[in-house]
Amino acid sequence: MLNPLSVENARTLRAFFEQTGYNETTLRKHLGAAELPSAHLRNRARLLDRTSAPTPLNTLLRWFWLGLPQERDSAAQHIPAAELALMLQAGLLAADDGMLAPRAMLLHFDGFLVASDHPTAIEARQAEMVLWPNPTSKFLARFAVKRRSRATLDLGTGSGILSLGAAAYSDTVVATDLNQRAVACAQFNARLNAVENVEVLAGDCFAPVQGRTFDLILSNPPFFITPQADYLFCDNPMELDSLCRRLVKEGPAYLNEGGYMQMLCEWAQIKDQPWEERVAEWLIDTGCDAWVMKGVTQDPEEYAQHRIRETSTDTSGDNARYAEYMGYYRHRGVEAIHSGVLVMRRRSGQNFVRIEEVPPTPTGNLGEMILSTFAAHDLLRENSTDENLLLLAPRLADHARLEQICRPVNGQWQAEKLNLRLTTGFAFHVALQPLVADFLVAFDGTRTVAAAIQQFAAKAGAPIAKVQPECLSMVRKLVERGFLVGV
Repeated sequence: MLNPLSVENARTLRAFFEQTGYNETTLRKHLGAAELPSAHLRNRARLLDRTSAPTPLNTLLRWFWLGLPQERDSAAQHIPAAELALMLQAGLLAADDGMLAPRAMLLHFDGFLVASDHPTAIEARQAEMVLWPNPTSKFLARFAVKRRSRATLDLGTGSGILSLGAAAYSDTVVATDLNQRAVACAQFNARLNAVENVEVLAGDCFAPVQGRTFDLILSNPPFFITPQADYLFCDNPMELDSLCRRLVKEGPAYLNEGGYMQMLCEWAQIKDQPWEERVAEWLIDTGCDAWVMKGVTQDPEEYAQHRIRETSTDTSGDNARYAEYMGYYRHRGVEAIHSGVLVMRRRSGQNFVRIEEVPPTPTGNLGEMILSTFAAHDLLRENSTDENLLLLAPRLADHARLEQICRPVNGQWQAEKLNLRLTTGFAFHVALQPLVADFLVAFDGTRTVAAAIQQFAAKAGAPIAKVQPECLSMVRKLVERGFLVGV
């Protein structure tokens, strides 16, 4: 387990790693790619070759990237005695019979140097291993609402990477984890990176923060839906998706009015049940607006194979594990497993719930996208009547683009299709007719919906009373999707 660093020792270690070249830019050049050693990638030989020369940087890489022990006498030729002593004192290294073995991996994420367990901990089936910065935590970090927060909660912090990022826009951050090793790791990383406004507490779910409330709650919980309980960092200890449901039901009590809770989750689709129904039940009577963004869907066979491959490199038990997984799903009537992002905002009054499948690979500032989406629902709620909506003067979003697809006809390009799409956030798109495209471009923030409809009706040669209901419906949908925004 990692040991706390003093402020001075943390500064010394951080400076030494930077001076030695153990930084993102140098490592990418030095290793050819910033990828970890992996049995699946079979890249160990290449990484060993890249770090074969006896240098200070390669010594650090063999310890904290490849996870290899090295002879103490050899290491002492490249690492100053004071820094070597600090690494031993901090628990980054352990001495054993003339060898120095690494007890952590050190990776970079968003400008932070982050300690965690090495991937070999999965191979050793260490239940309390602390996961390194991985695609799921990085994905949630991109969605985080980065506005000023008086207090932010990072629930299930792991190595603490969400807390480190949230500290920049939060007065205080509370990071919690059931895993004592994760608590020590998150404390270590906060001190190593000179982040002083992070408090790390041990405990299950919301127990460590009873009586406290937050402007933002972030959670990347152990959401795997499997029959096993081998790892604290990923294995859901409750039936199917019950842990995610519990967090959704309990979380709002810890939110301030207007506060957001953002979490990654998975949920099961049970036989003869629409995929939206199960997660919709979680959101009943929460006192929160909610947006559920469904991403990947897998059938049980595909999901079982993926999770088994992800949590074990030993193939000898695959047949038995696969049979156990499939028996678990069949007995419970699981037809599919969905993953996604769930965002809740505590708000008094009648709440909205939006559950949808979203396009893959969102881009840009996703935290800003979350805020603008909830603001769009506020705008529609405040202008819910046709009379109010007609007085609204929205504008097309800056990231809206109209694409024209043409085909060659008799030696000329002929327009075949018009698409309105968003270039940041989720790539929502809408097929349009040319006349409708002309209707939308009129929205520049100065013209009211009523005026735009009047102009559209004149061009279409149709009575306003006939086109207005359809135009208003379109405006509502385009505001909700983010194509039209308030001014």
